[in-house]
Amino acid sequence: MTVHRFLGALGALVITLALATTGVASAQDGPDQQTPLGPISAADKDLLIKVKQASLWEGPVGEEAQTRSQNKRVREVGLQIAADHRKLDELLATLASKMKVPLPATVNPTQQTWIDELRGLNGKAFDTAFANRLRSAHGQGFGEVAKVRMGTRNQSIRDFAQATNNIVAKHMTMLESTGLVTQAGMSDPVPAGGMPGMAGDPALASARSGLLGGGGSTLLSIGLIVLIGATVTVTLLRLTKPRREAD
Repeated sequence: MTVHRFLGALGALVITLALATTGVASAQDGPDQQTPLGPISAADKDLLIKVKQASLWEGPVGEEAQTRSQNKRVREVGLQIAADHRKLDELLATLASKMKVPLPATVNPTQQTWIDELRGLNGKAFDTAFANRLRSAHGQGFGEVAKVRMGTRNQSIRDFAQATNNIVAKHMTMLESTGLVTQAGMSDPVPAGGMPGMAGDPALASARSGLLGGGGSTLLSIGLIVLIGATVTVTLLRLTKPRREAD
């Protein structure tokens, strides 16, 4: 293979990677849905669904802190989190109704593991798990809600995302004020089983997809990049390999 042919093949692979990853992202986004408040994207709808699921577990565990915690500050934070989620739920219900987006009545499986874990704890163990579980979840959610706010073309969704992140930022600050948040609470959230060292939980890899997105396009990109790398390596070795002199 000549150098020119090699570069041509490499360019074709790069184009294939770009088209493939763009195609996957577009398929995930899907067409906009028309609503009385304007068009909304798949990411916009997913925001409403995921915020509802967050309220379904954060509100109840905030209330449970009143009986399970031995720490006055943790009880105060839990009470405020529960109250804020009730207000956020009212705003969410109104918006989802107008946009005709059905909201879930149950948490997702990972969130259920957190509820079960916290309901099995009392006193100091509850306080530590509560502060770190909620700080971790709020930290991830903050970035993902901000991403939707930045990309949405719907003003109502933008306003809701802004209001949501104001509450999330407030909750993160309050959780940190307990003095119980460790590096685990600053890491990505994972299913129960790894407290207090959540960052070392073996389920971490499966939880990386995040609050609002999936990992399909990322995996495809990695696979294609590996393919390109292997092709480049083999081809360069062939091009640079010394030719044997004819006998």
